[in-house]
Amino acid sequence: MKRSMSSVLALVTLAAAGCGYRFAGTGNRLPVDVHTIGFGPVRNATREVRIEKQFLEAFEDEVSARGKLKVVPASEADVVLSGAVRDYLSRPVSYSRNDVVLQYQATVAVDLELRRRDNGKLLWKTIAQRETQDYSAVPGVVVTSSSQFQQNTVNAADLGQFTDIQLSESQRREANEKLIETLAREVYNQMMEDF
Repeated sequence: MKRSMSSVLALVTLAAAGCGYRFAGTGNRLPVDVHTIGFGPVRNATREVRIEKQFLEAFEDEVSARGKLKVVPASEADVVLSGAVRDYLSRPVSYSRNDVVLQYQATVAVDLELRRRDNGKLLWKTIAQRETQDYSAVPGVVVTSSSQFQQNTVNAADLGQFTDIQLSESQRREANEKLIETLAREVYNQMMEDF
């Protein structure tokens, strides 16, 4: 017996809906009465200046963009996120044959918990959640046609004017921004859906 294409498509759609599949960040595993989030202290346990503030700003942007929770002062929030940026490391991962560093990898890790403000009940926790981002250290290994470089603030025509140290620092700042944004997105997804 032959099935029509529309009936097969309908069965596949029903099966996908029945298994509970949805896109990351679209669910909400928090209690139904939680509508607002505030930020408690997030400690910086690293030597990277202001990284905790960068994370909180990126996380606030992520929460605001998703629209499921409203960011309010911690003293007025249903739930409060707090914790620490526990680790930040930028280390060389690629060298030339003359032992010149060509590429670095930045890694950041956080310990966070989400608690109800009224009774302190723990709703969600993550320990050592980690993200990494690679970046180039010298002009010869910067791929100016890559999508990553195209989003950069450095102009390809100006690369030759930078010293290796200047370029490396510029690339490190850009990599840190992307790293923190990715971490904020992943923390949000895990907090909301426990992926």
